[in-house]
Amino acid sequence: MIENAIIFSKESREVLVTSIFGKVDPNNDDFNQSLTQIREIGSKLEKGVFNLDLENNLTSLILGFKNISVALIFDSSIEKKELHSWENVAKEIGNRFEKIFETNDRSKFLEYKETLNEIVEWHLKEHSPIDKMKDALW
Repeated sequence: MIENAIIFSKESREVLVTSIFGKVDPNNDDFNQSLTQIREIGSKLEKGVFNLDLENNLTSLILGFKNISVALIFDSSIEKKELHSWENVAKEIGNRFEKIFETNDRSKFLEYKETLNEIVEWHLKEHSPIDKMKDALW
């Protein structure tokens, strides 16, 4: 379902942290046009959420913060009931990263990738349909 998580600076539009969870590589030339759209919207998005349909049936959830934006890329449309939980994931990623971003210590940017992965993986595990069925049986 989730392909990537991308954090970028609103001011410079520079990608600060990216993590790949699926097959789509945000550094690939095929994704370049989509990444340009995400950067453009994310840099203008003051605060709030923007749902964007991309090429190749991809969807992006973009959440703007004060100095950064977080984009979560999915391999299909996000259902409304899932949208809110993914917004919360993006908020958690962004809120934690903004504190690091303010220090302007680029070495900590790369270290944050591990935290970003943990947040997404925890969400996937907690919202796994198989886990929900197991919980229902107990």
